[in-house]
Amino acid sequence: MKPWAKYKGLASLALLLLIGPLFVWQYAVSDTVGRWRGTVKLQRQITALQAAQDHGERRQEISLSGTEMISSGLVVAQLLPTIESEGLKIEHFAPYITSETEGIRLATGLLSVEGTFTGIVKLLDAMERALPECRIVAAHYRSTKPRNRGAAKTLTCTIYIQQITAIDRL
Repeated sequence: MKPWAKYKGLASLALLLLIGPLFVWQYAVSDTVGRWRGTVKLQRQITALQAAQDHGERRQEISLSGTEMISSGLVVAQLLPTIESEGLKIEHFAPYITSETEGIRLATGLLSVEGTFTGIVKLLDAMERALPECRIVAAHYRSTKPRNRGAAKTLTCTIYIQQITAIDRL
């Protein structure tokens, strides 16, 4: 009889006790523990957000204004000083009525501006500050090469603005 043969059963038992828990962890328990950790993390975030709201931090609420800034073109009129001071050029402005239900109207404006990057960023900042009734939904930048060799590249930004207004139905 070989000398290691009498310890074969003991070695198998030790190997089973060492590798068995690893298999159980990998295929049965690790997903459950990972989901539990994720749940605890989400609960902490929720309690932190609720505590921030309870302490009176700034909340962003929708204000239903009666003045239609986008449909009437007042948006461009209010931004004209900033546009002129930054040397920007308005390529296109198109107001749309996106939806109108139950006394509420959602207007969307598409404003295309051409100029320098810093000028456009300053315009976006002025829009956020000067037009609290309107929200900037998106800003898409596009750089175009000129057809003439000597001309510089142009940067165009298309800005999407939305406003919710209350409408009176008589």
